[in-house]
Amino acid sequence: MSHTHIAALLEARLGEWADSHNIPVAWENLAMDPPEGMYLQAYAMPATTTTIDLAESLHVLPGVWQVNVVAPAGNGTDPARELADQIAALFPVGLALTEGNLTCYIHTPPTVYRGIPSDTRYVIPVSMSYRADITTN
Repeated sequence: MSHTHIAALLEARLGEWADSHNIPVAWENLAMDPPEGMYLQAYAMPATTTTIDLAESLHVLPGVWQVNVVAPAGNGTDPARELADQIAALFPVGLALTEGNLTCYIHTPPTVYRGIPSDTRYVIPVSMSYRADITTN
């Protein structure tokens, strides 16, 4: 198991939710024509894998999961903030996502950051840390 599997777990949860709410998602390294309305961008950003036991068999795979809420500029902040709060609620601290023998935990409460304006878009980042522990023996 690897950071690739962790990203797949996180993306699956977001993708299912976004599909059920009819919200487009710009997935990493996939072409997408940005819609006129709001959409999401998702990134799993792995950190260095470490070991924490003397046998070096317990591997810790940490990282940051970030979902950007992207809204058209000039429409105020309320719709984007509401969507950012929904994304934060979708990934509460302690959430466990499991596939086979891999369980990924949301390790910190999601943080909804200040919006970043541009000429055409207003982006609100929502970030949280994740962690998975894997025994290799």
